[in-house]
Amino acid sequence: MTIHQLYHFFKDWRKLFFFFACSLTVLMMVNIYLDYLLTQLQNSSFYLSESLLFSCFWLLFAPLLCLQFYLIKKTKKLTLGLLMISLAVVVHLTIYPIFIWFLSKTLSDHTFPYGQTFTFGITAYLIKTVLVYSSSFIIFTILKNKIQTRQSVTKETTKQNTITSIVVSDVNHKKTVIEVRDVFYFSANSPYINIHHRSKKYLHNDTLKSLETQLDSNQFVRIHKSHMVNIHHIISYQSRQNGDYDITLSDDTILRVSRNYAKDFRSKLESLHLTTK
Repeated sequence: MTIHQLYHFFKDWRKLFFFFACSLTVLMMVNIYLDYLLTQLQNSSFYLSESLLFSCFWLLFAPLLCLQFYLIKKTKKLTLGLLMISLAVVVHLTIYPIFIWFLSKTLSDHTFPYGQTFTFGITAYLIKTVLVYSSSFIIFTILKNKIQTRQSVTKETTKQNTITSIVVSDVNHKKTVIEVRDVFYFSANSPYINIHHRSKKYLHNDTLKSLETQLDSNQFVRIHKSHMVNIHHIISYQSRQNGDYDITLSDDTILRVSRNYAKDFRSKLESLHLTTK
Protein backbone atom coordinates (compact mmCIF):
# COMPACT_ATOMS: atom_id res chain seq x y z
CA MET A 1 0.00 0.00 0.00
CA THR A 2 1.42 3.39 -1.04
CA ILE A 3 1.57 6.46 1.23
CA HIS A 4 -1.21 8.05 -0.84
CA GLN A 5 -3.47 5.00 -0.46
CA LEU A 6 -2.62 4.75 3.24
CA TYR A 7 -3.49 8.39 3.86
CA HIS A 8 -6.81 8.14 2.02
CA PHE A 9 -7.59 4.91 3.87
CA PHE A 10 -7.15 6.80 7.14
CA LYS A 11 -9.25 9.73 5.86
CA ASP A 12 -12.33 7.52 6.11
CA TRP A 13 -13.12 7.70 9.83
CA ARG A 14 -15.08 4.41 9.72
CA LYS A 15 -12.09 2.51 8.31
CA LEU A 16 -9.80 4.35 10.70
CA PHE A 17 -11.92 3.47 13.71
CA PHE A 18 -12.22 -0.18 12.60
CA PHE A 19 -8.44 -0.40 12.10
CA PHE A 20 -7.71 1.02 15.55
CA ALA A 21 -10.42 -1.06 17.23
CA CYS A 22 -9.06 -4.32 15.75
CA SER A 23 -5.43 -3.43 16.52
CA LEU A 24 -6.22 -2.39 20.07
CA THR A 25 -8.36 -5.47 20.67
CA VAL A 26 -5.32 -7.57 19.79
CA LEU A 27 -3.23 -5.52 22.25
CA MET A 28 -5.93 -6.02 24.84
CA MET A 29 -5.79 -9.80 24.37
CA VAL A 30 -1.99 -9.72 24.64
CA ASN A 31 -2.30 -7.70 27.85
CA ILE A 32 -4.68 -10.29 29.33
CA TYR A 33 -2.30 -13.09 28.40
CA LEU A 34 0.59 -11.24 30.07
CA ASP A 35 -1.55 -10.80 33.19
CA TYR A 36 -2.12 -14.54 33.19
CA LEU A 37 1.61 -15.29 32.86
CA LEU A 38 2.37 -12.87 35.69
CA THR A 39 -0.08 -14.60 38.04
CA GLN A 40 1.49 -17.96 37.18
CA LEU A 41 4.95 -16.66 37.99
CA GLN A 42 3.74 -15.17 41.27
CA ASN A 43 1.58 -18.22 42.15
CA SER A 44 -1.43 -15.95 42.57
CA SER A 45 -5.02 -16.21 41.36
CA PHE A 46 -5.99 -15.05 37.88
CA TYR A 47 -9.39 -13.40 37.40
CA LEU A 48 -10.30 -13.09 33.73
CA SER A 49 -13.12 -10.60 34.36
CA GLU A 50 -10.81 -8.28 36.29
CA SER A 51 -8.02 -8.54 33.72
CA LEU A 52 -10.51 -7.92 30.92
CA LEU A 53 -11.93 -4.91 32.75
CA PHE A 54 -8.56 -3.20 33.29
CA SER A 55 -7.38 -4.06 29.78
CA CYS A 56 -10.18 -1.88 28.41
CA PHE A 57 -7.58 0.87 28.72
CA TRP A 58 -6.42 -0.01 25.20
CA LEU A 59 -9.87 0.34 23.64
CA LEU A 60 -10.04 4.00 24.64
CA PHE A 61 -7.29 4.71 22.11
CA ALA A 62 -9.65 4.02 19.17
CA PRO A 63 -11.95 7.08 19.47
CA LEU A 64 -9.20 9.36 20.79
CA LEU A 65 -6.74 8.49 18.00
CA CYS A 66 -9.49 9.06 15.40
CA LEU A 67 -10.14 12.47 16.96
CA GLN A 68 -6.41 13.22 17.00
CA PHE A 69 -6.10 12.35 13.30
CA TYR A 70 -9.08 14.58 12.47
CA LEU A 71 -7.56 17.53 14.36
CA ILE A 72 -4.15 17.01 12.73
CA LYS A 73 -5.79 17.42 9.31
CA LYS A 74 -7.26 20.74 10.46
CA THR A 75 -4.20 22.32 12.09
CA LYS A 76 -0.87 23.53 10.72
CA LYS A 77 0.84 24.73 13.90
CA LEU A 78 3.29 22.50 15.76
CA THR A 79 2.36 24.07 19.11
CA LEU A 80 -1.26 23.01 18.61
CA GLY A 81 -0.02 19.51 17.81
CA LEU A 82 1.90 19.33 21.08
CA LEU A 83 -1.19 20.61 22.88
CA MET A 84 -3.23 17.83 21.22
CA ILE A 85 -0.82 15.19 22.53
CA SER A 86 -1.00 16.58 26.05
CA LEU A 87 -4.79 16.83 26.00
CA ALA A 88 -5.14 13.30 24.60
CA VAL A 89 -2.97 11.89 27.41
CA VAL A 90 -4.86 13.82 30.10
CA VAL A 91 -8.30 12.91 28.71
CA HIS A 92 -7.35 9.24 28.34
CA LEU A 93 -5.97 8.88 31.86
CA THR A 94 -8.94 10.79 33.29
CA ILE A 95 -11.64 8.84 31.44
CA TYR A 96 -10.06 5.44 32.12
CA PRO A 97 -10.85 5.30 35.89
CA ILE A 98 -14.37 6.63 35.21
CA PHE A 99 -14.80 3.84 32.67
CA ILE A 100 -13.55 1.22 35.16
CA TRP A 101 -15.70 2.61 37.98
CA PHE A 102 -18.85 2.56 35.85
CA LEU A 103 -18.30 -0.95 34.44
CA SER A 104 -17.35 -2.45 37.81
CA LYS A 105 -20.33 -0.80 39.50
CA THR A 106 -22.69 -2.00 36.76
CA LEU A 107 -21.35 -5.47 36.01
CA SER A 108 -19.34 -6.56 39.06
CA ASP A 109 -19.88 -7.21 42.75
CA HIS A 110 -16.85 -5.09 43.55
CA THR A 111 -16.66 -1.41 42.59
CA PHE A 112 -13.18 -0.03 41.94
CA PRO A 113 -12.90 3.53 43.33
CA TYR A 114 -11.89 6.33 40.96
CA GLY A 115 -8.81 7.41 42.93
CA GLN A 116 -7.37 3.91 43.16
CA THR A 117 -7.79 3.27 39.44
CA PHE A 118 -6.46 6.72 38.51
CA THR A 119 -3.29 6.05 40.51
CA PHE A 120 -2.96 2.62 38.88
CA GLY A 121 -3.40 4.15 35.41
CA ILE A 122 -0.71 6.78 36.03
CA THR A 123 1.69 4.15 37.38
CA ALA A 124 1.08 1.46 34.77
CA TYR A 125 0.17 3.36 31.60
CA LEU A 126 1.46 6.96 31.66
CA ILE A 127 4.60 6.33 29.60
CA LYS A 128 2.75 4.01 27.18
CA THR A 129 0.02 6.60 26.68
CA VAL A 130 2.51 9.38 25.94
CA LEU A 131 4.40 7.13 23.50
CA VAL A 132 1.25 6.08 21.61
CA TYR A 133 -0.14 9.60 21.15
CA SER A 134 3.28 11.08 20.35
CA SER A 135 4.18 8.43 17.77
CA SER A 136 0.73 8.58 16.16
CA PHE A 137 1.01 12.38 15.93
CA ILE A 138 4.39 12.07 14.21
CA ILE A 139 3.16 9.38 11.79
CA PHE A 140 -0.06 11.21 10.91
CA THR A 141 1.80 14.50 10.40
CA ILE A 142 4.41 12.87 8.12
CA LEU A 143 1.64 11.23 6.06
CA LYS A 144 -0.24 14.52 5.80
CA ASN A 145 2.84 16.51 4.73
CA LYS A 146 3.94 13.92 2.16
CA ILE A 147 0.49 13.85 0.56
CA GLN A 148 0.20 17.65 0.52
CA THR A 149 3.63 17.95 -1.11
CA ARG A 150 2.74 15.34 -3.71
CA GLN A 151 -0.61 17.01 -4.43
CA SER A 152 1.07 20.41 -4.86
CA VAL A 153 3.56 18.95 -7.35
CA THR A 154 0.76 17.16 -9.22
CA LYS A 155 -1.36 20.32 -9.40
CA GLU A 156 1.59 22.38 -10.63
CA THR A 157 2.45 19.78 -13.27
CA THR A 158 -1.18 19.57 -14.37
CA LYS A 159 -1.41 23.36 -14.55
CA GLN A 160 1.70 23.53 -16.74
CA ASN A 161 0.36 20.88 -19.12
CA THR A 162 -3.14 22.32 -19.59
CA ILE A 163 -4.21 24.61 -22.41
CA THR A 164 -5.43 28.15 -21.76
CA SER A 165 -6.68 28.96 -25.26
CA ILE A 166 -8.09 27.30 -28.37
CA VAL A 167 -7.69 28.26 -32.03
CA VAL A 168 -11.04 28.03 -33.85
CA SER A 169 -12.08 28.66 -37.46
CA ASP A 170 -15.24 30.32 -38.77
CA VAL A 171 -17.05 29.68 -42.06
CA ASN A 172 -14.61 31.99 -43.82
CA HIS A 173 -11.68 29.97 -42.44
CA LYS A 174 -10.61 32.88 -40.28
CA LYS A 175 -8.55 31.69 -37.32
CA THR A 176 -9.48 33.09 -33.91
CA VAL A 177 -7.81 32.50 -30.57
CA ILE A 178 -10.31 32.22 -27.73
CA GLU A 179 -9.52 31.94 -24.02
CA VAL A 180 -10.86 28.82 -22.32
CA ARG A 181 -11.72 30.85 -19.21
CA ASP A 182 -14.40 32.59 -21.32
CA VAL A 183 -15.97 29.30 -22.39
CA PHE A 184 -19.26 28.48 -20.64
CA TYR A 185 -19.36 24.85 -21.71
CA PHE A 186 -18.53 22.34 -24.43
CA SER A 187 -21.12 20.07 -26.04
CA ALA A 188 -20.71 17.07 -28.31
CA ASN A 189 -21.76 17.43 -31.95
CA SER A 190 -20.15 14.38 -33.52
CA PRO A 191 -17.68 14.35 -35.18
CA TYR A 192 -17.13 17.87 -33.80
CA ILE A 193 -17.76 19.75 -30.58
CA ASN A 194 -19.60 22.99 -29.95
CA ILE A 195 -17.72 25.62 -27.96
CA HIS A 196 -20.19 27.87 -26.17
CA HIS A 197 -18.04 30.95 -25.74
CA ARG A 198 -18.84 34.34 -24.21
CA SER A 199 -18.86 35.91 -27.70
CA LYS A 200 -20.66 33.19 -29.69
CA LYS A 201 -20.84 29.47 -30.41
CA TYR A 202 -17.96 27.89 -32.33
CA LEU A 203 -17.65 24.54 -34.06
CA HIS A 204 -14.35 22.83 -33.33
CA ASN A 205 -12.78 19.70 -34.81
CA ASP A 206 -12.12 17.68 -31.67
CA THR A 207 -13.81 15.32 -29.21
CA LEU A 208 -14.87 15.91 -25.62
CA LYS A 209 -12.77 12.97 -24.48
CA SER A 210 -9.63 14.39 -26.07
CA LEU A 211 -10.32 17.95 -24.92
CA GLU A 212 -10.98 16.79 -21.36
CA THR A 213 -7.37 15.59 -21.04
CA GLN A 214 -6.04 18.98 -22.21
CA LEU A 215 -8.10 21.22 -19.93
CA ASP A 216 -7.59 22.02 -16.26
CA SER A 217 -9.62 19.39 -14.40
CA ASN A 218 -10.11 21.82 -11.53
CA GLN A 219 -11.86 24.26 -13.86
CA PHE A 220 -13.73 22.04 -16.32
CA VAL A 221 -15.83 19.11 -15.23
CA ARG A 222 -17.74 16.50 -17.21
CA ILE A 223 -21.44 16.54 -16.28
CA HIS A 224 -22.78 14.31 -19.05
CA LYS A 225 -21.41 12.16 -21.84
CA SER A 226 -22.16 15.09 -24.17
CA HIS A 227 -21.41 18.10 -21.92
CA MET A 228 -18.42 19.55 -20.09
CA VAL A 229 -18.81 22.83 -18.17
CA ASN A 230 -16.63 25.59 -16.78
CA ILE A 231 -17.11 25.45 -12.99
CA HIS A 232 -16.41 29.19 -12.71
CA HIS A 233 -19.54 29.97 -14.73
CA ILE A 234 -21.93 27.89 -12.61
CA ILE A 235 -24.18 30.17 -10.55
CA SER A 236 -26.59 27.58 -9.10
CA TYR A 237 -27.49 23.91 -9.06
CA GLN A 238 -30.53 21.99 -7.88
CA SER A 239 -31.13 18.30 -7.26
CA ARG A 240 -33.82 16.47 -9.21
CA GLN A 241 -34.17 14.06 -6.26
CA ASN A 242 -33.22 11.12 -8.50
CA GLY A 243 -29.43 11.49 -8.51
CA ASP A 244 -29.41 14.05 -11.34
CA TYR A 245 -28.94 17.82 -10.99
CA ASP A 246 -29.89 20.91 -12.98
CA ILE A 247 -27.22 23.61 -13.18
CA THR A 248 -27.60 27.21 -14.28
CA LEU A 249 -24.69 28.99 -15.94
CA SER A 250 -23.93 32.71 -15.92
CA ASP A 251 -25.42 33.04 -19.43
CA ASP A 252 -28.71 31.53 -18.07
CA THR A 253 -28.15 28.21 -19.83
CA ILE A 254 -29.62 25.27 -17.88
CA LEU A 255 -27.90 21.87 -18.23
CA ARG A 256 -28.48 18.49 -16.64
CA VAL A 257 -25.82 16.75 -14.57
CA SER A 258 -26.11 13.00 -15.06
CA ARG A 259 -26.07 10.88 -11.91
CA ASN A 260 -23.02 9.06 -13.34
CA TYR A 261 -21.03 12.31 -13.12
CA ALA A 262 -22.79 13.87 -10.11
CA LYS A 263 -20.29 12.73 -7.46
CA ASP A 264 -17.27 14.18 -9.26
CA PHE A 265 -19.22 17.34 -10.07
CA ARG A 266 -20.20 17.93 -6.44
CA SER A 267 -16.69 17.17 -5.21
CA LYS A 268 -15.01 19.68 -7.54
CA LEU A 269 -17.63 22.36 -6.99
CA GLU A 270 -17.44 22.05 -3.19
CA SER A 271 -13.63 22.16 -3.28
CA LEU A 272 -13.89 25.51 -5.05
CA HIS A 273 -16.71 27.11 -3.07
CA LEU A 274 -17.62 27.20 0.60
CA THR A 275 -20.89 25.28 0.95
CA THR A 276 -23.46 24.88 3.68
CA LYS A 277 -25.25 21.66 4.50
